[in-house]
Amino acid sequence: MATIALPLRRGSLARVGTGVPLVVGMVGTLASWLGSGWDVSWHRIFGRDTFWTTPHLFIYVGVSLWGIAALFATVTAMAGRPIRGRALVVGPLRAELGIALIGIGALITILAAPFDNAWHAAFGRDVDIWSPPHIFGIAGGGIGLVGWIAALAPGVFSLGEPLRRLLRLFMLGNLCAVCVFGMNFYYIFASTREAFFYPLLIAALLPAVLAIGTLAVPGRWAATATAASYTAIGLAGYGILAGSGWRPPAFPALVIVGAVAIDLLRARGGKWAQPLVLGFAFSGVFVIAELLRMTFFGPPAPTAVIGGTEQLSRLFFQYYEQAVARPWLSVWPILAALLGGPIAAASWGAGRRLGSALVDDLHSEALAHS
Repeated sequence: MATIALPLRRGSLARVGTGVPLVVGMVGTLASWLGSGWDVSWHRIFGRDTFWTTPHLFIYVGVSLWGIAALFATVTAMAGRPIRGRALVVGPLRAELGIALIGIGALITILAAPFDNAWHAAFGRDVDIWSPPHIFGIAGGGIGLVGWIAALAPGVFSLGEPLRRLLRLFMLGNLCAVCVFGMNFYYIFASTREAFFYPLLIAALLPAVLAIGTLAVPGRWAATATAASYTAIGLAGYGILAGSGWRPPAFPALVIVGAVAIDLLRARGGKWAQPLVLGFAFSGVFVIAELLRMTFFGPPAPTAVIGGTEQLSRLFFQYYEQAVARPWLSVWPILAALLGGPIAAASWGAGRRLGSALVDDLHSEALAHS
């Protein structure tokens, strides 16, 4: 079999093979992040006029840059670039595990585009985020971000340790944001955030990302730093859209209070750091924080038109009716906190297992808080 020879020395090939994907991937992440929030705002104001809207272009160009980054890294690895960190080899294809996951996630999201177009042609305009092609695309984005977290292991890219940890936190925050983005109207409108299913969805999804964060950026405040990254990303998106005259989504979920509770218990160690204890702490503190926010800073009741232009769907009002039926000043948040405890514990355990499988730079500090 013929081999491919590149006119580059091995050291030069290694630097090019990892440096270029990192820059391309970061640009792609920023583009797709901006496009996702903008796309929801676009649909709220204009509906779906064409697939080729500006937000869609941002999303798919950004994800395509992920694919290009992964392809470039794979080609250079096949051409002789040393694999740095855990590898994934499938036949002649070989690359770092994280970079391979980035490529897989990008491919899934890109394939969701024609699926989405065909879905609209068959069934008309979506009335919420939970359509099959949207879920398909969101899953691809989540896989790609998990890939970036794994790819940012020490030595894969030529980065100083502070910058490497900062980029990992950025990807962890984006992974939290993708989880919240996938929560349908709970992401879009604060008035739909009722006191039962909304906290349970948070408990099911977010502790897993916080657990991955304790392995990817180990330290006493790793979960808090992960949640703070998500909060900063959410506030940035909120500010950009609101400041430019677009409809911003609901204020970021108060995940950070649950993360602080987790880190305080992790620091105590022993029985306090058991998954079930962490799960109840996260669920209980999150419910209390959201109860206070919804009580003292509750959103106004919606009307058929917001701001003179926004048309709200019948499904949205079903969500709002559920919020009225399950108010925060009732027994519902108590039930959510109780049921959310074991759900959050299971989510935390799943995140620890996934993080252990993907992150190969586990430090003794992280293991001490297992």
